[in-house]
Amino acid sequence: MKKTYRVYEGLRIALSLTFMSGYLNTFTYLTQEGRFAGVQSGNVIYLAYHLALGNLYQAFSFLVPIIFFCLGQWFTYLMKRAFIERKWPWHFSSSLVITGLLLLDCLLTHLFPPLFTIAILAFAASIQVESFRHLRGHPYANVMMTGNVKNASYLWFKGVMEKNTTNLKQGLAIFYTILSFICGVIVSTQLSTRFNEAALYFLLVPALFINYQLWMEKRKEPSK
Repeated sequence: MKKTYRVYEGLRIALSLTFMSGYLNTFTYLTQEGRFAGVQSGNVIYLAYHLALGNLYQAFSFLVPIIFFCLGQWFTYLMKRAFIERKWPWHFSSSLVITGLLLLDCLLTHLFPPLFTIAILAFAASIQVESFRHLRGHPYANVMMTGNVKNASYLWFKGVMEKNTTNLKQGLAIFYTILSFICGVIVSTQLSTRFNEAALYFLLVPALFINYQLWMEKRKEPSK
């Protein structure tokens, strides 16, 4: 029997999220002085690099997205508890919050210094990575690709060796998220180099698509 999954675990949502992540991290790298919104490993490396060189201000600038990414985790925990207690749809509500933060940054990024922009985007990326954690019932990452590269290769090879079609399909699904991330990087490179900070507006397109998909599923649910 074919197993069905909720929309927020579906492939189209995962592809949209990983596209957003590839786009967002490339955007911040190109327009926010080499910092990343979601890939905190890169921020940690540059933080240590500038500390070693004695560039304290540069080191601090890479510490800002790390701090706000951590704050995003705390906020997500509290927000999820509050939404679930009130029986609000968690994934749809979380997606609305992420979209609201992106829109806020779009409107204010020209008025504030880069540290403001990267702080808000790191906060949004943190909410995203914690809110959407499964693809067709299996864990995956939608902000950083290291785990996806590992899982895609392992599950696919395991499926081949054990003749397990479930593992094969799951490995391929995660591989598609890597391709989607790459597409996000390519599109963001083209738009960010051309439009600079105004390229952030394009990120609202996949964000609104995710909201629409989650809202349509919510409307189909029987009223209690």
